[in-house]
Amino acid sequence: MLQLILRNICYLIFVVYFYKRTKHGLHMLQLESYKNERYARWKKQNKEGIYFGIPSGKAKKAFVVTNRIKRMYATYLIALLLIVILGNIFPFYEWSLILCIVLAIFSYSIVPIVNTINSPIEKHIQKGFYNKAKKKLEQMPNLKVIGITGSYGKTSTKYAVSTILSQKYNVLMTPESYNTTMGVVRTINEQLSSTHNIFVCEMGAKQIGDIKEICDLVHPDYGILTAIGPQHLETFKTIDNVKKTKLELIDSLDEKGIAFVNYNDKNIATSEITKIKCTYGMNNTCDYYADQITCNERGSQFVVHCKTGKTITVKTKLLGEHNIGNIVGAIAVADTLGLTEEEIIAGVRFLKPVPHRLELLGKTDGSLIIDDAYNSNSKGAKMALDVLASFEGRKKILVTPGIVDLGEEAEKYNQLLGEQAAVSADYIILVGEKQAQPILKGIKQMQFPEDKIYIAKDLTDAISKMQELTDSNTVTLLENDLPDNYL
Repeated sequence: MLQLILRNICYLIFVVYFYKRTKHGLHMLQLESYKNERYARWKKQNKEGIYFGIPSGKAKKAFVVTNRIKRMYATYLIALLLIVILGNIFPFYEWSLILCIVLAIFSYSIVPIVNTINSPIEKHIQKGFYNKAKKKLEQMPNLKVIGITGSYGKTSTKYAVSTILSQKYNVLMTPESYNTTMGVVRTINEQLSSTHNIFVCEMGAKQIGDIKEICDLVHPDYGILTAIGPQHLETFKTIDNVKKTKLELIDSLDEKGIAFVNYNDKNIATSEITKIKCTYGMNNTCDYYADQITCNERGSQFVVHCKTGKTITVKTKLLGEHNIGNIVGAIAVADTLGLTEEEIIAGVRFLKPVPHRLELLGKTDGSLIIDDAYNSNSKGAKMALDVLASFEGRKKILVTPGIVDLGEEAEKYNQLLGEQAAVSADYIILVGEKQAQPILKGIKQMQFPEDKIYIAKDLTDAISKMQELTDSNTVTLLENDLPDNYL
């Protein structure tokens, strides 16, 4: 009896240990969009710390116990129960304990195996949700669908388009970063109703075919292409692959569809677009463009010249020149869909910063924080630094781990980020020693004072240093907060 109790205590200890490590592994799989190949890349990059320890600390992007995760836990539980039951019934419990130990040590490697085992079930469930969404859309023939994609700027443009069009229409947009096929499916099934006139659908991609898959479901009437740039190169590999994927939205439009394209982006301007197109940007060669721009720390005012010849003067609290470009694109759509000048002006005035995208936050001590923490890119980072530099008379601090998901181009663009940071900031706090090296190289090339550079071991250390430097006259830019799978 004592032997039985001790044996099951050992089982319990290893099950708890196994659960904690498996939870972290599943969290990383979730952050990698349940893609085994991307999870394998993460595991390879973090192989030094995943065999014996139990990760600690609060995650910045919380682990969500979805129904899919629950089904994976169920698969784990069945396997563990089988081992424990067989170990108690048959006289080979030593081997079952050894098997538990092996499973615990190699728990990170078992995560993709369980994911593969559950794959047929997940595909069947997803197909059911997909067909439900498809049927719902077929029952709404008068619904206008606006697809938005781009290497950057798509979320901010989505908010601008939705806010302005809401002055005339009942608009639904995909929430937060629900820009995958199943994210769009979930939005349609849970939120779309017969009262909606327009569905604004953000479309994200990390590999060729991702945009087409969403378009095959929603069949957009209009497409907005914000930018084509070096984003997600770890999976796309080349800019040409990025371009091909982003243009899937334009290719999906029928003969009456209109492509709204940002002609300030050279990769878009040089692309062959055969569909009806409406260009927007910051120069007078575009169908819609902005000039007479005045920007300060309180926002901006500018004049939009429309394709029809009329001009509209608008004001916004949003920071950064790239937001002006996004707003011009949204105005192009709104003007095409029949909004009046007054409705457009009101819509722009109502625009609020997208959370964690150049969001200006004031603290009680008088200091300011520019929160641009969400998924930085090279162009957006440059514009964020320009915004930081515009706060004249204040001490300027930059906190950043650099730009991720750039594949072989990571060193090049992070070194450039360092050069740009040296011009715009008075103090620079870099997060993560591994991530910091190319940025540091760029900073030093600009002869930036070394005593005003701090390399933090993690985000907590960085925030602590930031608070040490902060006073009532400080403005701090938080540029790109790394998700847990990059730490």
